[in-house]
Amino acid sequence: MRAALGIGDKPSLPARLKFIAMNSEFRCVATYRFSQYVAELAEHRNLLALPAKVLYRLLNRWATHVDHTDISAGARIGPGLVLMHRSGVIVGPVSIGDNCVVHHNVTIGQRVARGDQGVPRIGDRVWIGPGCIITGSIAIGDDVIISAGSVLSRDVPSGCLVAGNPARVIAKDYDNTDFIGLLPAEGRSAGPTNGASLNR
Repeated sequence: MRAALGIGDKPSLPARLKFIAMNSEFRCVATYRFSQYVAELAEHRNLLALPAKVLYRLLNRWATHVDHTDISAGARIGPGLVLMHRSGVIVGPVSIGDNCVVHHNVTIGQRVARGDQGVPRIGDRVWIGPGCIITGSIAIGDDVIISAGSVLSRDVPSGCLVAGNPARVIAKDYDNTDFIGLLPAEGRSAGPTNGASLNR
């Protein structure tokens, strides 16, 4: 939050509250994170599980109906997720790695055609441009750029730039640090990596 606020190590309480109230992208991600906390409470049969679940449903209804973003509680998303523009984002029970960037009008989930009921597994530091559709039981490696408007339903190795409908690899060993540059330096690699962190 401190990085997003653009202030020092100890932002004031009013600054924190203003950020939470005004930043819809933050609220959407926080709602998803809260769903994981609720699941943990339920797993341990904590007495707070029921009221927390009710609160989550209210927050999720706001996210879906007001902010137009639906991130499944069944998704597994690493730290550092950034929603650049929250409107029109739909994320199913998929796997997404650390420090990924998702733009508006993006759908990530199942592909019902040809009996494919699987979901994408997305690596670390992946940049997903506006209007992308990513579906099916596919594996996307680390440090990948998925260009705006891409329709992706096949595996992508690490360090690639993909584009088109259907999406295809148009560049390999592509340095995506300019795209992920808004993230803290410790969350980025110096360049594309050789292996995909997909076992999530």
